[in-house]
Amino acid sequence: MKPYKYIFAILALALLAACSTTTSVPEDDQLFIGLKTTKYVDYEPSDHFNATREEVEAALATEPNGAFFGSSSIRLLPYRLWIYNAFYDSDTRFSKWVRKTFGKAPVLMSGVNPRLRAQVATELLRSHGYFSGYVGYDVLTQNNPKKAKVAYTVNLGELHTIDTLDYVNFPKTAQALIDSTRTEALVRKGTPFNVSTLDAERTRVSTLLRNNGYFYYQPDYATYLADTIAEPGKAQLRLHYADSLPSLVSRQWYVGRINLEMRRSAMQELTDTVRRRNYTMIYSGKRPPIRRSAITRDLKLRPRQLYSYANYQQSINTLTAKGLFSRVDLSFAPRDTTPTCDTLDMTINCVFDKPYDIYLETNVVGKTTGRVGPGVILGLTKRNAFRGGEKLSVNLKGSYEWQTGHRADGTSSKFNSYEYGADVNVEIPRLLFIDRFLSKMRHKRRRQGKVVKPYYSTPNTLFKASSNVLNRSGFFKRHIVSGELTYTVQPNATTMHQFSPLILQYEYMRDQTDAFKEILKQSPYLTVSMADQFVPKMRYTFTLQSPSSYRNPIYWQTTVSEASNILSLGYMAAGRKWSEKGKNMFKNPYAQFVKIETDLRKTWQVADHAQLVAHINGGIIWSYGNSQSSPYSEQFYVGGANSIRAFNVRSIGPGRYYTNQSRLSYLDQTGDIKLQANVEFRPRIFGNLYGAVFLDAGNVWAMRDDGYRAGSKFNIKNIFKETALGTGIGVRYDLDFFVLRLDWGIGLHLPYKSGFYNMPSFGDSQSLHFAIGYPF
Repeated sequence: MKPYKYIFAILALALLAACSTTTSVPEDDQLFIGLKTTKYVDYEPSDHFNATREEVEAALATEPNGAFFGSSSIRLLPYRLWIYNAFYDSDTRFSKWVRKTFGKAPVLMSGVNPRLRAQVATELLRSHGYFSGYVGYDVLTQNNPKKAKVAYTVNLGELHTIDTLDYVNFPKTAQALIDSTRTEALVRKGTPFNVSTLDAERTRVSTLLRNNGYFYYQPDYATYLADTIAEPGKAQLRLHYADSLPSLVSRQWYVGRINLEMRRSAMQELTDTVRRRNYTMIYSGKRPPIRRSAITRDLKLRPRQLYSYANYQQSINTLTAKGLFSRVDLSFAPRDTTPTCDTLDMTINCVFDKPYDIYLETNVVGKTTGRVGPGVILGLTKRNAFRGGEKLSVNLKGSYEWQTGHRADGTSSKFNSYEYGADVNVEIPRLLFIDRFLSKMRHKRRRQGKVVKPYYSTPNTLFKASSNVLNRSGFFKRHIVSGELTYTVQPNATTMHQFSPLILQYEYMRDQTDAFKEILKQSPYLTVSMADQFVPKMRYTFTLQSPSSYRNPIYWQTTVSEASNILSLGYMAAGRKWSEKGKNMFKNPYAQFVKIETDLRKTWQVADHAQLVAHINGGIIWSYGNSQSSPYSEQFYVGGANSIRAFNVRSIGPGRYYTNQSRLSYLDQTGDIKLQANVEFRPRIFGNLYGAVFLDAGNVWAMRDDGYRAGSKFNIKNIFKETALGTGIGVRYDLDFFVLRLDWGIGLHLPYKSGFYNMPSFGDSQSLHFAIGYPF
């Protein structure tokens, strides 16, 4: 039987089974078809009640077959149950495969177990301070006795609040620490009794003590005692330090000697030792495999300092983030067994990862050149390249690109191209040239009594040099040579700063065809923007993202860059005017501009396996002084697999500009201002296959009227008329380490035509994009 016949057979049997959803329900059971709205009685509305209700409903929630986006009460067509029932009585290998792959077993009342769920919800009420609360339930049998719903009733009763909290029996120094942080206590007078808050306060006390030398202390070493009788409706609490604990628990500990065990494999025997002050490097070979300072520079645990659990965690994270080791362990042992010993010697056991990585990447890539096609990268990475934790990478890359889908006017293009190049970069795990200055500043702040928080991850310095050749078949071959110095600092888990004090880029034409020269004659804009020029830049990027635990995270990145302003100040000092054109660097004109670009993404988890994602991207570049327009590689564009997916890259804009000459299209459809917005709904279809429904809008504009591209200048009054709009659907297959994506975009509105839906035809308004990773 051919594959399509199997599909028809499955559908036919599913339709036959649709007559009954209870075929596979046992005789002594019922099919659960959803919850009635849960009824709440005897309560006072408050934020605490809302939080309690959310947890209670989560405990009572049960998805019936055909649940609408995980809803416990809204039920659509249970087609997967139909398929399951259609093949329920067959034990052939094909039937089992269909049941497992496409079907879903019935949700039975015996599995829902409303009695147990009501008991769990009752315990939740008590843990939230509703000590007299309880949850009841009724099983509502339907007209078909094989089907039933469940109705829960939640009686809350009186809410108990906190009256007092005392910390009892703690060691004297520990008691002083707790008293000094009373204002940070999570349990406060008058707040609702809540077990999770009590646990959080006990954990806070444990963290406080462990960060101040109490190495052996654990949260379970203190227990709560509660009196709810003395004051009606109130709870008097005591957090009691346990009796009969070992003396080492109540003692503050200091870090002693630090032993660094460096192994190239987990089973390697260590034969050599180098000692310096309180540090001992233990290794095997003629010399240590890594300089001691590369390890100890970023350690937060130091000899003769109080042990801190926060510093311990930060040290582990820092060593692991270096990317040099396959395993990192920190262990502690008292220096001796005397009753007065307060020193822990620390051993750091590091096993080096393989020194080299050789990788070959082949994929489908979207390029700033404006086309989509296959690409290949061959790379070599050497870890610990100079025995200081450095990472040296060399990459050879190439790609071939072509037009996918249609241009905005419905025509297709045969304009293909290729690109090849290489880059070399070195990552150094410190802020080269400025680390001493910053260390002195941080030390000065500490001496002034100011709090200086450690970096979340090791700051690093990047040196990068690259060379790329871009060939546009039948037009030109352009060479871009660049080098940069970039510092990266991540002060905490949610923010990152990247600063590039020097980026030097040189763009020049190697070959031009007669056809391209003719285009330049017709386009003064392209003549200026694609001229040979130097681009000396500085760039700063700020990145903010929500903690990984957030259900509805946000991501925001803003980049500010400028080119040649310091150089122009030097020319001014030499007597040249700021606005004077034609100033050169190495006998070539240099670009001068300021550029700002921001990217904001917000994700809402609307169900367990469904997300709604909103994305906004905008930017502006202002050219002045020595430049009439910004370099072509710096300008903005829209369209393509990661932008407005109904249109191809650089096939719309700027503004309402339009050219019916396909050889000019793509080349001159860039701008100085960009606005883009996207909304995408991502539900799971089944397994690792996800769907997408999206709406994209945006365009680019010119800041000045260049006298060539009519309608390209930005005018806020026309912003909505000149915004391209597209919609579409897509599928994503999540392979854990990357996502395969296919999007079908459908155009709705062209900026250069009147009316809302103004596409030439439905057939010419489509574009198909295959890509790797999410679009935003």
